[in-house]
Amino acid sequence: MPLTTGRFWWLAGYHKATFTFSQAVKAYLDAGKDDRFILPLLDHFNTTRISDLTGSKVREAAKTIYPGNAYTTWNRQVVTPVKAVINHSADAGDCHPVKIRGFTKRDRDVRPPATSPKRAVDRSYIDAFREHSDDPRLSALMLFLFQTGARISDAIKLEDDSPDIDLVNRKVTFRDMKNGEDGDADLTIEMVYEIQQLREWKRERLAAWEARTPWKGRRSGERHSGRGAKKPNKRLFGFMTRRSVYKDIKRICEKAELPYLGTHQPGRHSFATEMIVRNGIDVATTAWKGRWKSKALLMANYAHAEVGPRVIDKVFGNVI
Repeated sequence: MPLTTGRFWWLAGYHKATFTFSQAVKAYLDAGKDDRFILPLLDHFNTTRISDLTGSKVREAAKTIYPGNAYTTWNRQVVTPVKAVINHSADAGDCHPVKIRGFTKRDRDVRPPATSPKRAVDRSYIDAFREHSDDPRLSALMLFLFQTGARISDAIKLEDDSPDIDLVNRKVTFRDMKNGEDGDADLTIEMVYEIQQLREWKRERLAAWEARTPWKGRRSGERHSGRGAKKPNKRLFGFMTRRSVYKDIKRICEKAELPYLGTHQPGRHSFATEMIVRNGIDVATTAWKGRWKSKALLMANYAHAEVGPRVIDKVFGNVI
């Protein structure tokens, strides 16, 4: 028995020592994890043993795969996904964990990001967007992100007929968020009404779509322009991927002559700023309502200072 136990111990150690990055990627994707940024990493590391990987090798790979990019891109598209792939297999006991340090702005030979600093918007931005929107799904989605601080990935996963959308108690539940946990968000009465209106619009679109007669792979009858012409699906907001959301938001921002800020800035950044800076809600409550685990991260990255003279005028007045 001791000999057998020793043999299995040796085999387990051999398995961990020879476990490759490609095997780790397969396990990662088989578990349904996000495949963004993975393919270039697989091409680069391929059959490299996890036991041979070091933080310096991963950082060098970032510079090789994305030469000339900012250090933030290297962290987001190389360091973070490599760590996620390795940690997944290490947690399953297939390999040993690897400590990998990311890049910082203090490192030598790194390029700072060229993108503008993150910002928050107020309700006027959301209203202007909604006024020019030709898609009720996007109108409802932008208001939802602003009022709940939801990540776009969590918002578009919501199923229309799911008990996770509880309009009676004005609450939605996000499943398997970025941190692997579930989380709740409260809905305003305005948002409840918006979801009810969106559902009615989808029912009308579905009825119109079903009424059209199939003809050689197409459907005859009255057509609607834009993405609303597609058959409504079971998602609350109707979008299956983030890419289609970004494309349509950019189109409407151009139409409304608004700066394109994606979804995270009008959503999560603006939620935090609206709560803490503009309405004086305490940090603990904001973190709880916005599903932040770290209050320090919330304050350091999401609560933005007011710009312009309004705050000074509000405090000190316009005395001449």
